[in-house]
Amino acid sequence: MKRYILPAVVAALGFASIGSAYATVESYTVDLNGYAVIGFVGNTPADYARAQQQANSWETQRHLMLKPQSIKAVAIDQSQGVALNQTELRAAIVQAALAKTP
Repeated sequence: MKRYILPAVVAALGFASIGSAYATVESYTVDLNGYAVIGFVGNTPADYARAQQQANSWETQRHLMLKPQSIKAVAIDQSQGVALNQTELRAAIVQAALAKTP
């Protein structure tokens, strides 16, 4: 019986740490009159790398028709030490979406 409990506990702790590793990337949605942009924001260089991965994954799925076509995803780098307020963050998301080719 003890043999089965130990792997279950180790697996549960492993899954808990995986979930906490992705919790540092924030996401914001900007509505542009029927078209939406999801901005994944990273506050550290590692978070920004994860935000880029999430945005790239979203875009790949969107191009494969697995995600809605009216929603675009971008990554925003906030690791430079300058905190953006809501208006500046919205402008950065829109600017990144416009700069990104379809």
